Amino acid sequence: MTSQNHRAMAKSATAQDRAAAIASSITAASRDASLLDHEKEFRASDDDALFEQNLNSSNNSEEDPNLSADVTAKSTTMNELATPYHYVPLEMGGNGRTHKSTVASAALIQEIGGLPTLERMTTHFYSNAFLDSTLDNFIRSHGDPHAKRFSRWIHQKLTGSSVWDEERASRSGRPVTVANGHTIVVHDRSSAHVAAWHSPKRPDHEVGRHFKLDECRVWMRLHFCAMRVIVGDSSPSFTDYYIRFIGHFISVYEGTAPTFARDSARWSADQKNTQEYIDNGRTMNDVLGLSLGQALSQIPQDEADDTYWPYEM
Repeated sequence: MTSQNHRAMAKSATAQDRAAAIASSITAASRDASLLDHEKEFRASDDDALFEQNLNSSNNSEEDPNLSADVTAKSTTMNELATPYHYVPLEMGGNGRTHKSTVASAALIQEIGGLPTLERMTTHFYSNAFLDSTLDNFIRSHGDPHAKRFSRWIHQKLTGSSVWDEERASRSGRPVTVANGHTIVVHDRSSAHVAAWHSPKRPDHEVGRHFKLDECRVWMRLHFCAMRVIVGDSSPSFTDYYIRFIGHFISVYEGTAPTFARDSARWSADQKNTQEYIDNGRTMNDVLGLSLGQALSQIPQDEADDTYWPYEM
C-alpha cells in the first residue's frame, strides 16, 4: 500500500471520527433539549414557580447522617419559649393560585428563630431523606447543598426576603449529569425537581416519572418529623401554618396529595410510627403502592371529602 493510500485512509478515518463525534454531540444536545422542554413544561404548570421566575427576573433587571438521623428525637431547646397560638391564614395572589408572604407569616419565622432554625430543620430532613428507601432514589447527590437551598426558599416564601434569590445567583451554572447521560442546570425549584425525576439512582423504567401520591406522603411525613424535632412546640401557630403551606405547594407535584398533609403531620407526632418505620428499614410499607381509594380509607372521612383545604372559605 502506498503512502498516498495510507494518508487517504487516515484522512477518511479522521473524517469518520469527526462525524461520529458531531453525531454524538447532536444526540446529547437533543437529549438535553428534551430535558429542558420537560423543565419548561413543568414550570408552566406551576403558578408559584412562574411567579418565582418573574420575581427573580425583575430583581435582576455530606453531613454524617448518623448525627441527626433519629426521627424519634424531640427538641426541647425552644419549648420553654412557646408563644400562644394565633391563626394565620394563607394569603393567595395570582388569581388565587400563588402563595404570598404577609407580615403575619413573616412573624411566624421570627417566632421559631429565623433562618438558622429553618436550616436546622431542612438539614435534619435531608439527613433522614438520604437514608429513606423511597426518597433517596430521587436525590442525585448528597453533596449538593439541599438543606441550604430549601431553608432559604422557605424563608423567602414566608417573609418576602431575597435570601433564596441570592443563593440562586451564587450558583455556578454548571450542568449536572442525570440518568441516561442527560445534563441539566439546576437553577430553581422546577429544574431541581426535573433533575430528581431523572435521577441516575432511579430504575430505568421510572426515570422521568413524576412523584406519585405515596412518595409525596413519605416526603411529607419525614419533613413534618423534622419540623417537630427542630421547632418542637415553640410556635403552634407556625406548625399550623406550615402544614397548610406544604399542603398548598405539594399539589403541583400530585394533585391528590394536599388531602393527606394533615394525616402526615399526625403520623409524625407519634413516636411509635417513626420507630416502626426505622425498624422496617426506613420503608413506609403502610402507604407505598396503595391506590387512591385505599389511601383515602386511611384518613378521617371529613378530610377525605374536603376539597377546599388548605384555603379560606
